Amino acid sequence: MATYAIGDIQGCFYSFQDLLDKISFNSRHDDLWLVGDIVNRGKFSLETLLWCYENQKNIKIVLGNHDLHFLAVFFNQRNFNQKDTLSYLLNSKKINQLVDWVLSWPLLFLDKKHILVHAGIHPCWSIDDANQYAKETCMMMQSDPENFFQNMYGNSPDKWRDDLKMEEKMRFTINSMTRMRCLNKEQALDFVYNGGLLDLPPTLKPWFDFKSNFKRDKKIISGHWSAIGVYQHPYGVSIDSACVWGKKLTAISLEDNNIQAVDINKKDLN
Repeated sequence: MATYAIGDIQGCFYSFQDLLDKISFNSRHDDLWLVGDIVNRGKFSLETLLWCYENQKNIKIVLGNHDLHFLAVFFNQRNFNQKDTLSYLLNSKKINQLVDWVLSWPLLFLDKKHILVHAGIHPCWSIDDANQYAKETCMMMQSDPENFFQNMYGNSPDKWRDDLKMEEKMRFTINSMTRMRCLNKEQALDFVYNGGLLDLPPTLKPWFDFKSNFKRDKKIISGHWSAIGVYQHPYGVSIDSACVWGKKLTAISLEDNNIQAVDINKKDLN
Protein backbone atom coordinates (compact mmCIF):
# COMPACT_ATOMS: atom_id res chain seq x y z
CA MET A 1 0.00 0.00 0.00
CA ALA A 2 1.25 3.47 -0.92
CA THR A 3 -0.07 7.01 -0.52
CA TYR A 4 0.72 9.69 -3.09
CA ALA A 5 -0.03 13.40 -2.94
CA ILE A 6 -0.64 14.99 -6.34
CA GLY A 7 -0.48 18.66 -7.30
CA ASP A 8 -3.10 20.84 -9.00
CA ILE A 9 -4.73 18.86 -11.82
CA GLN A 10 -7.09 21.58 -13.11
CA GLY A 11 -8.85 19.42 -15.64
CA CYS A 12 -5.69 17.96 -17.19
CA PHE A 13 -7.22 14.50 -17.24
CA TYR A 14 -4.79 12.74 -19.58
CA SER A 15 -1.74 14.05 -17.74
CA PHE A 16 -3.37 12.80 -14.53
CA GLN A 17 -3.79 9.34 -16.04
CA ASP A 18 -0.16 9.39 -17.25
CA LEU A 19 0.99 10.19 -13.72
CA LEU A 20 -1.14 7.42 -12.23
CA ASP A 21 0.48 5.01 -14.68
CA LYS A 22 3.96 6.26 -13.79
CA ILE A 23 3.46 5.73 -10.05
CA SER A 24 1.74 2.38 -10.76
CA PHE A 25 -1.36 3.45 -8.85
CA ASN A 26 -3.46 0.48 -7.79
CA SER A 27 -6.97 1.32 -6.61
CA ARG A 28 -7.11 -1.89 -4.57
CA HIS A 29 -4.15 -0.91 -2.41
CA ASP A 30 -3.09 2.72 -2.87
CA ASP A 31 -4.45 6.08 -1.78
CA LEU A 32 -4.28 9.52 -3.35
CA TRP A 33 -4.14 12.90 -1.64
CA LEU A 34 -5.16 15.70 -4.02
CA VAL A 35 -4.28 19.30 -3.10
CA GLY A 36 -7.36 20.86 -4.71
CA ASP A 37 -7.98 22.73 -7.96
CA ILE A 38 -9.28 19.55 -9.52
CA VAL A 39 -11.25 21.51 -12.12
CA ASN A 40 -11.06 24.57 -14.39
CA ARG A 41 -8.61 26.06 -16.86
CA GLY A 42 -7.88 22.63 -18.37
CA LYS A 43 -10.14 21.04 -21.00
CA PHE A 44 -11.32 17.97 -19.13
CA SER A 45 -12.79 19.05 -15.81
CA LEU A 46 -15.76 16.70 -16.15
CA GLU A 47 -13.64 13.65 -16.92
CA THR A 48 -11.25 14.46 -14.06
CA LEU A 49 -14.02 15.01 -11.53
CA LEU A 50 -15.90 11.89 -12.63
CA TRP A 51 -12.77 9.75 -12.23
CA CYS A 52 -12.23 11.12 -8.74
CA TYR A 53 -15.87 10.56 -7.85
CA GLU A 54 -15.76 6.96 -9.03
CA ASN A 55 -12.55 6.35 -7.07
CA GLN A 56 -13.44 8.39 -3.99
CA LYS A 57 -12.85 5.51 -1.57
CA ASN A 58 -9.14 5.86 -2.38
CA ILE A 59 -8.98 9.65 -2.35
CA LYS A 60 -8.60 12.53 0.07
CA ILE A 61 -9.29 15.91 -1.56
CA VAL A 62 -9.27 19.44 -0.20
CA LEU A 63 -10.98 22.41 -1.79
CA GLY A 64 -8.96 24.76 -3.96
CA ASN A 65 -9.90 28.23 -5.16
CA HIS A 66 -10.96 26.90 -8.57
CA ASP A 67 -13.16 24.23 -7.00
CA LEU A 68 -14.85 26.93 -4.91
CA HIS A 69 -15.26 29.09 -8.01
CA PHE A 70 -16.94 26.17 -9.78
CA LEU A 71 -19.43 25.85 -6.90
CA ALA A 72 -20.05 29.60 -6.82
CA VAL A 73 -20.86 29.58 -10.55
CA PHE A 74 -23.18 26.59 -10.11
CA PHE A 75 -25.10 28.37 -7.36
CA ASN A 76 -25.35 31.54 -9.50
CA GLN A 77 -23.25 33.61 -7.14
CA ARG A 78 -20.38 34.21 -9.57
CA ASN A 79 -20.13 34.82 -13.31
CA PHE A 80 -17.84 32.95 -15.66
CA ASN A 81 -14.33 34.31 -16.01
CA GLN A 82 -12.89 34.62 -19.50
CA LYS A 83 -10.47 31.73 -18.86
CA ASP A 84 -13.02 29.37 -17.28
CA THR A 85 -13.49 25.97 -18.91
CA LEU A 86 -16.45 24.77 -16.85
CA SER A 87 -19.32 24.72 -19.38
CA TYR A 88 -19.07 21.02 -20.23
CA LEU A 89 -18.98 20.10 -16.55
CA LEU A 90 -21.89 22.37 -15.61
CA ASN A 91 -24.02 20.90 -18.40
CA SER A 92 -23.35 17.31 -17.36
CA LYS A 93 -26.34 15.09 -16.51
CA LYS A 94 -24.50 14.23 -13.29
CA ILE A 95 -23.88 17.82 -12.23
CA ASN A 96 -26.11 17.74 -9.13
CA GLN A 97 -24.50 14.55 -7.90
CA LEU A 98 -21.02 15.95 -8.46
CA VAL A 99 -21.81 19.28 -6.80
CA ASP A 100 -23.16 17.52 -3.71
CA TRP A 101 -19.91 15.59 -3.50
CA VAL A 102 -17.64 18.60 -3.97
CA LEU A 103 -19.59 20.41 -1.25
CA SER A 104 -18.55 17.63 1.12
CA TRP A 105 -14.81 18.23 0.56
CA PRO A 106 -12.90 19.79 3.46
CA LEU A 107 -10.55 22.75 3.35
CA LEU A 108 -7.99 20.84 5.40
CA PHE A 109 -7.25 17.18 6.00
CA LEU A 110 -4.72 15.78 8.43
CA ASP A 111 -3.44 12.52 9.81
CA LYS A 112 -0.71 11.79 12.37
CA LYS A 113 2.15 13.01 10.18
CA HIS A 114 0.76 15.16 7.34
CA ILE A 115 -1.59 18.04 6.58
CA LEU A 116 -3.22 18.50 3.19
CA VAL A 117 -4.33 22.04 2.27
CA HIS A 118 -4.53 23.87 -1.03
CA ALA A 119 -2.50 27.04 -0.36
CA GLY A 120 -1.14 26.86 3.18
CA ILE A 121 -1.72 27.52 6.88
CA HIS A 122 -1.30 31.03 8.17
CA PRO A 123 1.47 31.33 10.79
CA CYS A 124 -0.93 33.03 13.23
CA TRP A 125 -2.81 29.75 13.74
CA SER A 126 -2.09 26.56 15.61
CA ILE A 127 -2.90 23.40 13.66
CA ASP A 128 -5.87 22.76 15.95
CA ASP A 129 -7.17 26.29 15.35
CA ALA A 130 -6.74 25.96 11.58
CA ASN A 131 -8.57 22.64 11.59
CA GLN A 132 -11.42 24.07 13.65
CA TYR A 133 -11.84 27.17 11.47
CA ALA A 134 -11.73 24.98 8.34
CA LYS A 135 -14.50 22.75 9.72
CA GLU A 136 -16.66 25.70 10.74
CA THR A 137 -16.25 27.33 7.32
CA CYS A 138 -17.23 24.15 5.49
CA MET A 139 -20.27 23.74 7.73
CA MET A 140 -21.37 27.26 6.75
CA MET A 141 -20.88 26.39 3.07
CA GLN A 142 -22.83 23.15 3.29
CA SER A 143 -25.73 24.56 5.30
CA ASP A 144 -26.47 27.50 2.98
CA PRO A 145 -24.38 27.45 -0.22
CA GLU A 146 -26.06 30.40 -1.92
CA ASN A 147 -25.50 32.73 1.01
CA PHE A 148 -22.00 31.39 1.57
CA PHE A 149 -20.81 32.00 -1.99
CA GLN A 150 -22.53 35.37 -2.12
CA ASN A 151 -20.34 36.49 0.78
CA MET A 152 -17.16 34.48 0.14
CA TYR A 153 -15.38 36.83 -2.26
CA GLY A 154 -13.27 39.77 -1.13
CA ASN A 155 -9.82 40.62 0.20
CA SER A 156 -10.92 41.91 3.59
CA PRO A 157 -9.94 41.18 6.29
CA ASP A 158 -6.33 40.54 5.35
CA LYS A 159 -5.21 39.98 8.96
CA TRP A 160 -6.57 37.66 11.62
CA ARG A 161 -8.17 38.90 14.81
CA ASP A 162 -10.03 36.78 17.34
CA ASP A 163 -12.86 39.32 17.45
CA LEU A 164 -13.65 39.12 13.73
CA LYS A 165 -17.28 38.54 12.84
CA MET A 166 -18.23 35.03 11.69
CA GLU A 167 -18.46 36.08 8.04
CA GLU A 168 -15.03 37.73 8.26
CA LYS A 169 -13.50 34.65 9.87
CA MET A 170 -14.96 32.57 7.05
CA ARG A 171 -13.47 34.82 4.37
CA PHE A 172 -10.05 34.96 6.00
CA THR A 173 -10.05 31.17 6.35
CA ILE A 174 -10.95 30.69 2.69
CA ASN A 175 -8.35 33.21 1.54
CA SER A 176 -5.59 31.75 3.70
CA MET A 177 -6.22 28.14 2.82
CA THR A 178 -6.97 28.55 -0.90
CA ARG A 179 -5.35 31.81 -2.10
CA MET A 180 -2.35 32.56 0.13
CA ARG A 181 1.15 32.89 -1.27
CA CYS A 182 2.84 35.84 0.42
CA LEU A 183 2.45 37.97 3.52
CA ASN A 184 3.77 41.40 4.35
CA LYS A 185 5.83 42.17 7.44
CA GLU A 186 2.65 42.46 9.53
CA GLN A 187 1.58 39.01 8.29
CA ALA A 188 -1.25 40.49 6.25
CA LEU A 189 -2.28 38.51 3.17
CA ASP A 190 -1.04 39.81 -0.17
CA PHE A 191 -3.42 39.18 -3.06
CA VAL A 192 -1.32 40.57 -5.90
CA TYR A 193 2.02 38.82 -6.24
CA ASN A 194 1.99 35.40 -7.94
CA GLY A 195 5.50 35.20 -9.37
CA GLY A 196 8.54 33.23 -8.31
CA LEU A 197 10.69 33.51 -5.21
CA LEU A 198 13.61 35.32 -6.88
CA ASP A 199 11.44 38.28 -7.88
CA LEU A 200 9.64 38.76 -4.58
CA PRO A 201 9.19 42.43 -3.64
CA PRO A 202 11.22 43.33 -0.52
CA THR A 203 8.01 44.00 1.40
CA LEU A 204 6.80 40.40 1.07
CA LYS A 205 7.82 36.93 2.20
CA PRO A 206 6.32 33.50 1.43
CA TRP A 207 3.87 32.35 4.09
CA PHE A 208 6.16 29.43 4.91
CA ASP A 209 9.12 31.71 5.71
CA PHE A 210 7.34 33.19 8.71
CA LYS A 211 8.13 31.48 11.98
CA SER A 212 4.93 30.45 13.71
CA ASN A 213 4.54 30.72 17.46
CA PHE A 214 2.76 27.38 17.31
CA LYS A 215 4.17 23.88 16.99
CA ARG A 216 4.42 22.56 13.43
CA ASP A 217 5.01 18.84 13.89
CA LYS A 218 3.15 17.70 10.76
CA LYS A 219 4.37 18.08 7.18
CA ILE A 220 2.17 20.51 5.24
CA ILE A 221 1.47 19.43 1.66
CA SER A 222 0.07 22.17 -0.54
CA GLY A 223 -0.17 23.37 -4.13
CA HIS A 224 -1.59 26.57 -5.62
CA TRP A 225 1.71 28.43 -6.21
CA SER A 226 2.66 27.18 -9.65
CA ALA A 227 5.41 29.78 -10.14
CA ILE A 228 7.62 28.08 -7.52
CA GLY A 229 7.00 24.55 -8.79
CA VAL A 230 7.95 21.69 -6.49
CA TYR A 231 9.45 23.43 -3.48
CA GLN A 232 10.58 22.03 -0.14
CA HIS A 233 10.21 24.58 2.65
CA PRO A 234 10.57 24.53 6.46
CA TYR A 235 6.99 23.36 7.02
CA GLY A 236 6.57 20.91 4.16
CA VAL A 237 6.36 20.90 0.38
CA SER A 238 4.47 22.72 -2.37
CA ILE A 239 3.76 20.53 -5.39
CA ASP A 240 1.93 22.59 -8.03
CA SER A 241 4.26 22.19 -11.02
CA ALA A 242 2.07 24.15 -13.48
CA CYS A 243 0.65 21.31 -15.56
CA VAL A 244 -2.24 23.43 -16.83
CA TRP A 245 0.33 25.98 -18.02
CA GLY A 246 2.05 23.39 -20.18
CA LYS A 247 4.61 22.06 -17.72
CA LYS A 248 4.40 19.02 -15.40
CA LEU A 249 2.10 17.19 -13.01
CA THR A 250 3.80 15.97 -9.85
CA ALA A 251 3.25 13.24 -7.25
CA ILE A 252 5.10 12.74 -3.97
CA SER A 253 5.09 9.52 -1.98
CA LEU A 254 4.16 10.16 1.63
CA GLU A 255 6.05 7.07 2.74
CA ASP A 256 9.50 7.95 1.39
CA ASN A 257 9.15 11.50 -0.08
CA ASN A 258 10.04 10.21 -3.54
CA ILE A 259 8.92 12.68 -6.20
CA GLN A 260 7.77 11.68 -9.68
CA ALA A 261 6.39 13.83 -12.47
CA VAL A 262 5.09 13.67 -16.04
CA ASP A 263 5.07 16.27 -18.78
CA ILE A 264 1.68 17.58 -19.79
CA ASN A 265 -0.09 15.20 -22.16
CA LYS A 266 -0.60 16.78 -25.60
CA LYS A 267 -4.34 16.04 -25.35
CA ASP A 268 -4.52 18.45 -22.41
CA LEU A 269 -2.84 21.34 -24.19
CA ASN A 270 -5.18 24.28 -24.83
